[in-house]
Amino acid sequence: MSAPRLAIAGTGYIADYHARAIAAGGGELVAAVNHRAESLAALSERYGFHRRYLDLDRLLADGEVDALIVATPNAMHARQTVTVLEAGLPVLLEKPMAMTAAEARAVAAAESSRARVTLAHCLRFDEQVGWLRDLVRDGTLGRPVHTTAYAVHAGFGPGGWFTDPALSGGGALMDLGVHAIDASRYVLGDPQPVSVTAHCGTHYRDLRVDDTAILTIVWDNGVTSGVEAGWWHPHAPGPSGSVHVCGTEAYAQTFPGTLVRAGAEPVRKFPAELSEQAIQRRYDAQMRAFLGTLAGAEPAPGAADGITSMRIIDAAYESASSGQTIHLGRDQ
Repeated sequence: MSAPRLAIAGTGYIADYHARAIAAGGGELVAAVNHRAESLAALSERYGFHRRYLDLDRLLADGEVDALIVATPNAMHARQTVTVLEAGLPVLLEKPMAMTAAEARAVAAAESSRARVTLAHCLRFDEQVGWLRDLVRDGTLGRPVHTTAYAVHAGFGPGGWFTDPALSGGGALMDLGVHAIDASRYVLGDPQPVSVTAHCGTHYRDLRVDDTAILTIVWDNGVTSGVEAGWWHPHAPGPSGSVHVCGTEAYAQTFPGTLVRAGAEPVRKFPAELSEQAIQRRYDAQMRAFLGTLAGAEPAPGAADGITSMRIIDAAYESASSGQTIHLGRDQ
C-alpha cells in the first residue's frame, strides 16, 4: 500500500511541524501552495518535494494528492477548506477553524462522506493534557469544580498577519486563547458552553488587535473555566496551554504535570519545561490521527469542536465590547 500523499497550503513556521509529522506518520509531502514564492521554495528545498503552486486551484486541478493541510492566515481558512472539501479531499485545518462561528458552520456544511475536516487543536494530543483528561474521566479528582488555562507569551508576540485584523480576525484570543479554550473543554470531556464573560484589551504594544484576553466560561455540566491569553506579557504562568483542574477530591495541572490530594504530598508526573521534542510529538500524534481518517476513522477533533471554539470566541469579543455576559443557546 502506497504512502498517503499530502500537500500543505501555507508555508510559515507551523508548516515545518506538519512536514515533520507527515514523515513520522508514514505519509509523503508531495506539494505546497503559497503566494510567496521564496517561502514556498524554501519549504520545498527543506523537505525534498518539487510541486510548488502559487494558487490552490491549480494544485487541485493537477490532482495526485490524497489530503491537504490548511495552515494559512485565518481569513483564508474557511474559503480554502471549502474549496478542498468540494474537491473531495479531507482537510487537517489549523486553528482557529475560521474567523467566526458562521464561517465555521459553512466549512462543516461542505463536508461529505469522503471529505471531512480534522481540527488542528494540537493540545488534545499532548501527553500531559491527555493525562489530565484521564484523571478527570476516571474520577481521581472527584467532581470537577473549576479549571484555569493559560496561553500567554511572556516578552514576545507575533507580527505580520497575526496583528492585522483583516487577516487574523483578532489578536491573542484568536491566536492563543483558542488553544486554552479547547484544552479546557477537552479535559472536561467536551461539555457545551452556557455563557461567556470576557475582558479583552491592548495593553503591552501598539496593536490593532487584542494582546490580552481574560474569559470566564460556564459549561453545561456546571463547571466554570477561566482562560487567560496574551502576547508580550511580563510573566507567563506556564507554557502556553497550561491547564489546572480543581476537583472535590484533588487538584491536578499540566506543566508540570502534578497531582495534589488533600493531606498528601504533591506527586509530579511530568516536567514543567516544554521541550521542542514534546511539541513535535503533539504534531506527530495529531498527524497519525488525521491519517487514520483517510482509512475511515472519525475525525477527532472534528468540525463540531471547531464550531464550539468559535462560538466561544465570538461570544468573548461580544462580551468584551458590550460589558455583558453572553448566554449561549444550542448551536443551530
